[in-house]
Amino acid sequence: MRVIHFFVGIVSLFYLAATTSCSESGATPTPTPAGNLQLSVEALAVSYEKQTADITVEADWEWGVYPQVDWITASPSGGVSGTTKVRLSIAENKTGDVRQGSVEFRINGKVIELAVRQNYAVEAVSIADANFLAALLEDHDTDGDGILSTKEASEVRRIECSSKGIRSMAELGVYFTQITSLDCSDNELKKLDVSKLTKLQSLDCSGNNLTSIDIQNLQSLTTFDCTDNPSLATIYVWFNFSAPAGFSKPASAEYVEPDIPTPEGYQLVWHDEFDTAGVTSPSTDKWWYETGDGGWGNNELQDYVSGGKYNGTRIAEVSDGTLKITAQKIDGKVRSVRMNTVEGWTYGYFEGRLKLCKGRGTWPAFWMMPKNFRAWPDDGEIDIMEHVGYHENFVSSSIHCKAYYHSIGTQKTHELYLATATSEFHTYACEWTPEYLKFYFDGKLHFTFNNDGRGNKDTWPFNAPFYLKLNLAWGGNWGGAEGVDETCLPTTYEIDYVRVFQKIE
Repeated sequence: MRVIHFFVGIVSLFYLAATTSCSESGATPTPTPAGNLQLSVEALAVSYEKQTADITVEADWEWGVYPQVDWITASPSGGVSGTTKVRLSIAENKTGDVRQGSVEFRINGKVIELAVRQNYAVEAVSIADANFLAALLEDHDTDGDGILSTKEASEVRRIECSSKGIRSMAELGVYFTQITSLDCSDNELKKLDVSKLTKLQSLDCSGNNLTSIDIQNLQSLTTFDCTDNPSLATIYVWFNFSAPAGFSKPASAEYVEPDIPTPEGYQLVWHDEFDTAGVTSPSTDKWWYETGDGGWGNNELQDYVSGGKYNGTRIAEVSDGTLKITAQKIDGKVRSVRMNTVEGWTYGYFEGRLKLCKGRGTWPAFWMMPKNFRAWPDDGEIDIMEHVGYHENFVSSSIHCKAYYHSIGTQKTHELYLATATSEFHTYACEWTPEYLKFYFDGKLHFTFNNDGRGNKDTWPFNAPFYLKLNLAWGGNWGGAEGVDETCLPTTYEIDYVRVFQKIE
């Protein structure tokens, strides 16, 4: 016990001596830094391009830099007391929208935040009428840069441009298809194309110089005023039209319905009746041609020609209200046409009225392919109607995808007997929704392919835009399976109309 007490006494004495020595030395303790940090800017606003920004840091203690988003990096990542330059590297903004981020500067338990705002790449809309553009900028230039961007245009839901001296609004269907209200009254308009504004609920085009207006695609309209158009004679409306209470028109104008039956719940969005006076070939505003004689993956024998002609001979001709595609042998080779719609659609009701051609070796089709095609059959194919000449009284509908196609024996198809396929016109249609593809002959359902709901592109790639195709092949793996008979040439595939309907939203 005495030993322990002695040890404690020595330690206590040592501590007392040490503390007395320090206090007697007169040394001043070093003060703790306050942790102050200042930045050369309070916030950053930058353009969409990849770039760097230099920030000057004034600090009285050690500090660190911590970007809070993955599109900003900093160098160096920290520093000590004094003045330091920090370089921020900012990636290009490809998101199509303004983005916000921040960089934290931390010192002695404190956080100083630098906000960073990066703009997106601005693509300006092109508006020909200066007064229309000025009216749009006044109401919809949300960032105040004097430019109406495509992004700003896509967000517009109401256009109010009454009494602005506007003579043309030709860009409505290009940039403003989402609007629900349009007031263009008391301007100087002679034409007004609203055919693509299918979400419109209110339209005031009174007080202009219109002679006609087509609203047949605007079945959501509840308010419509076209009064005070002195020369307005015709208002084209939808099938089975009944004027809502909110419709007003001049007494001189009449409502004219199309002679086009529309599936219930759908509206007509595109059609070609092939009956325009004075027109002798398919409209290049609606159709484009695939050309070549490379067999098309099926060992086909025909040469598809450009523009529907070959050396002055019409292969695709519009006459007497129908399109006629005629396969004929010219200069030692069978010439024909493969034509596609310029537009594409995701889902809808697609219908054609067709009279098929005769002859062993013929292979007419009415079908659909992906607008952004990459690989077959992965991206899908929809065959609304196919027919081969050696099997004259039968027509078929099919789908193709990676899991289901003929080369591996899994193709989904249905064939039906039709004694008058080559002597009379019949309607062939496909209803395409996210849930199913249904195929019709003269309005009667004959084949259904259902989405299995697994979200697997191998079994359902049918969720992207497809375009329509009309063609007449000669020979090939299927068309020529029993040989070809050139004595049937020339032979004609005749199309009365092609129509596209989409659901009313």
